[in-house]
Amino acid sequence: MSSPSNIELSIIIPAINEAESLPKLITTLGQQQNIRFEIIIADGGSSDHTLTLCQAAAEAVKIPLQAINAPAGRAKQMNEGSRHAHATDLLFLHADTTVDDPRLLANARDSIQQIRRTTNDDQIAGHFPLRFVRSSSDHDGGYYFYEAKTTLNRRDCINGDQGFWLSKTYLQQLGGFDESLDYMEDARLANKIFDSGRWVTLPGKLGTSARRFESEGLKQRQTLNALLCNFERIGLHSFFDAAKTAYRQQGQAETLNLAPFLIIIHRLSFSEGLRQGFRYWLDTGSYVAENAWQLAFQKDCQRNRTAGHTAGDGEQHTLKFYDQCIGPLITSLPARVITALLTAIWFYGLLIIKQLSTFTLSIKTANTN
Repeated sequence: MSSPSNIELSIIIPAINEAESLPKLITTLGQQQNIRFEIIIADGGSSDHTLTLCQAAAEAVKIPLQAINAPAGRAKQMNEGSRHAHATDLLFLHADTTVDDPRLLANARDSIQQIRRTTNDDQIAGHFPLRFVRSSSDHDGGYYFYEAKTTLNRRDCINGDQGFWLSKTYLQQLGGFDESLDYMEDARLANKIFDSGRWVTLPGKLGTSARRFESEGLKQRQTLNALLCNFERIGLHSFFDAAKTAYRQQGQAETLNLAPFLIIIHRLSFSEGLRQGFRYWLDTGSYVAENAWQLAFQKDCQRNRTAGHTAGDGEQHTLKFYDQCIGPLITSLPARVITALLTAIWFYGLLIIKQLSTFTLSIKTANTN
């Protein structure tokens, strides 16, 4: 095993009851070549022997591992893990990550070090593209699009599933992960990096489970994710606590029911009065306008998929044209107002459809009984 003095990378993984997936990740990390690293498990209170099993897995593949206890909450756990890191470089991973390439970490290290030397800048953070680990071939086009998005260095395209690689010094300059709220700590850190430094796409890919998308529905889950990103951006933080309650109430439902979330959005949007409600909708229109580039990118993905390119490869002519010619127009104030109106029409149309669907289902259930 490597001594603390020559460890090049500290891999920090927050965990709560990850006995099923985390030892598997540690075992595959043991196959990494030409890099000296340690693993830090920041446990938030597991009751399923996560740490014991992780220690055994690390010993079997001869990886130095620190198992530390931390207050529950992903941001708090990752910050605590970073304080125990021996390396100057940190990599934050999720417990359900899968790694196939034995040179993934070494190649990523070489890439980010080369960029730092070229730019003489330490305010660099790297992320990996994603490959969804799926149990079916349904929605191939949708998964292709979302995998391709993870290769980009644009706002709202980078999240914790992709791994965050940055120096310990830079993380400290950023103030670590935001512990003030119990959600979207990865998005807030990503935006801090966009504001102060530079994101780069690392070579290789990480695998991540598509289980949630498959059980809840890809379209439904991604719609909810887009709503979460929007309300994080516009500052409607009261939505998150209300959404947690709605999410828990769904239990083991076959697919995600968006209706309760839409009702919450309508109620909260105008809870502070009409003036603030209209402000929220204008801000939402601005957010949607900023992300309209995804329509152009989707066209590129369709063409590249048809041509047989791997997600993220191939030309992006439509996106380049959008950025140069259309983007500056669609983010103007008149365009943002129009986008807000169109978004509101879409939202309330969807709400009516979901409500009617729920009402019809309840009638059918009552008649059946």
